[in-house]
Amino acid sequence: MRYVEVLPCAALAPYVRCYWAMEASGPLPGPHRVMPDGCLDILVDLADGVRPKVVGAMRTAAVVPLTFPTSIVAVRFRPGGAQPFLRLPLQELTDAQVALGDLWPRVAREGWE
Repeated sequence: MRYVEVLPCAALAPYVRCYWAMEASGPLPGPHRVMPDGCLDILVDLADGVRPKVVGAMRTAAVVPLTFPTSIVAVRFRPGGAQPFLRLPLQELTDAQVALGDLWPRVAREGWE
């Protein structure tokens, strides 16, 4: 498995904690655990087509099943940092996973579907 993080430019740093990517070509030696960090992520699993999803801030740790091959790119927002972009109360997304197209239907129709 390969995991990398890249810091945002100065203009986005108040909102974005990092951009990250993960690739795995085969099963991991153990479960993939994700710890809560107060952040909301928008991610795209490139191995599963271009269907971005929003993963809200988590209150508890989770074991996330991965399919293989896995190729994910994402943006991790700082706590509260996604609000200016998503324009909805972020607490509605806590512990939730939502297709970004459900939040931005017009963009989804024009851009990735």
